[in-house]
Amino acid sequence: MVLRIFFSLLLILPLAVDGQTIETEKQSSRIDGVNATGYQVIIAAPEEDVQSSLARYLKAIGKTKVSGDYVTVAEPLLGGKKYSGILYGTTKRAGNSAAAWIGIAETGEESTFDRDIANLVYGFGISFHREKNQIQIDESLRALQIVEKQQLRLANQNKDLKNRIESNQREKVQLERSVVENKVELEDLTKKLSANHKAQDSVAIATEQIKKVVEMHKQKQQNIKWSSRPVTIPLERI
Repeated sequence: MVLRIFFSLLLILPLAVDGQTIETEKQSSRIDGVNATGYQVIIAAPEEDVQSSLARYLKAIGKTKVSGDYVTVAEPLLGGKKYSGILYGTTKRAGNSAAAWIGIAETGEESTFDRDIANLVYGFGISFHREKNQIQIDESLRALQIVEKQQLRLANQNKDLKNRIESNQREKVQLERSVVENKVELEDLTKKLSANHKAQDSVAIATEQIKKVVEMHKQKQQNIKWSSRPVTIPLERI
């Protein structure tokens, strides 16, 4: 997972730092049956991306309306000045790139807005590349966040594993100590058990002997008889 993200970043970074040169070119076009003059800029990007970006860009200078493959802007602000006519914007393929064109209807005279339109087209080229680069920056940041989260997760996992290993080692030492203590205690208990058996045997023998002595004395006791003849005790003994 981490390696995939790393190689993805390697693919993104060259695009993010690749310099772009913006060049505008004066170009006439025919929009909805109207001859129009304006400027175009060639952008190395799919036409669909350029078209959607151009529509967003033109909204900043007036009320836009999408008609087929072109956009119109009613009474746009050009160079800070209000243009009373309609501004047109469209795109077309140019080889592997796309051309974005912005212009106004031809009047047969040099328009005072000519330079403003050229600046507007140039500004779009700048805006498009900045927008594209911002997307790449956002993607790079998201990838960075994923990598950082993965890095944090691995760091926490590393810490947890170290703690578990240390705990396991302490438990191992304690178990080894307990095994030694258990062995000593087992030997001691075994000796005590053996001594207990011997003591029980000795006590059992003594018990039998005492029982015999008791029986012997009982037998003697039974053999003693009282005599019926009086016993004379000499006075000198009194």
